[in-house]
Amino acid sequence: MESRSNKNAKTKRHRKQKIGKLHKSYDTYLLELMEVTQEKWNQQKGIVHKSFGYNPESEYELKKAEAKYFYLFREARQRQLRNSPK
Repeated sequence: MESRSNKNAKTKRHRKQKIGKLHKSYDTYLLELMEVTQEKWNQQKGIVHKSFGYNPESEYELKKAEAKYFYLFREARQRQLRNSPK
């Protein structure tokens, strides 16, 4: 018969493994989302750069894309993620 502390240790270990898998899958999703968001931000920069005159809607889209990218960047930095070279 198992002791109560041994049983608790097994469930905690299993829970940590499950959480670790979730973190890894979220980390890869976060890196992929960062790439997509950076591409959108670069596209918006190109649109604003190529446009004639001031367009408040395109400026708004540029600032929104930039804010999204830097939010994800801070999140990745906080989680100490590194994007491995392909």
